[in-house]
Amino acid sequence: MNQKFSPKVAPLVYGVLILFAVLFLYPILWLVINSFKTNAELFASPWSLPGSLSLENYYKAFTEGNIGRYFVNSVIVTGAVVIVATVLSAMAAYGLTRLRWRLSKLVLALFLLGLSIPMHAAVVPLFAMFNKLQIVNTYLAVIIPHVVFAMPIAILILTSFFSTIPHEVEEAAVMDGCSIWGVFFKIICPMAVPSLVTVAVITFINAWNDLLLPQIFLSDPEMMTLPVGLTAFQGRYSTDYVAMIAAVVITIIPTIVVYSLLHKKIISGMTAGAVKG
Repeated sequence: MNQKFSPKVAPLVYGVLILFAVLFLYPILWLVINSFKTNAELFASPWSLPGSLSLENYYKAFTEGNIGRYFVNSVIVTGAVVIVATVLSAMAAYGLTRLRWRLSKLVLALFLLGLSIPMHAAVVPLFAMFNKLQIVNTYLAVIIPHVVFAMPIAILILTSFFSTIPHEVEEAAVMDGCSIWGVFFKIICPMAVPSLVTVAVITFINAWNDLLLPQIFLSDPEMMTLPVGLTAFQGRYSTDYVAMIAAVVITIIPTIVVYSLLHKKIISGMTAGAVKG
């Protein structure tokens, strides 16, 4: 639904929106511009345009900084987290809202209690547990905590949407011979695409940008993710700032692309369960 403004108010509203757009887009533009500079140009004038458009910094990021390997590691970890967290959260939300059983409200409250537990508070017990299970320095040590901490907010979003679906939809599917699994995958999930996309994008951003868990649970340099890999450009006596900036640009591109392509579904997914009826 398009919002219309009066002729007197419209210029002010659009002016404020343009100002906010500039404020949010300028840091990204600054990174892109400085990723083509040399360190001398960056220190001499960080706000000016580069003298030439050289891809040397991006070449250094992939060769000396091993960004390509870190990128693959981030894709593996983030992809697994997004798939597992989205599927498990959807199943849990469906079972808590659409299936009638005695302790459903209590279990839902326990899931939502996870929203109050910060990830940093669980690092020490998780490390001790994973060390006993001998999965430290494996992808599982990063994937499992991310899935667990992604589920509370995902279940909150999905239960809000699932509770608005009329029960007659499921009853009609069951009368046509559809099983519970069939109702979930063939009826409920297609209807919940905006909410599922919202959950997937939020989970993706949190897992892709996380520095804490990979830095603690992974010690093999060949398994590090992008946020940890950015620290490789910082030496003991010097730092290759422009190569690091190029690596940062590579790191933020997937997040920008995902959000740009799916922002409409994210907004509709966040508001899908706001109004019943």
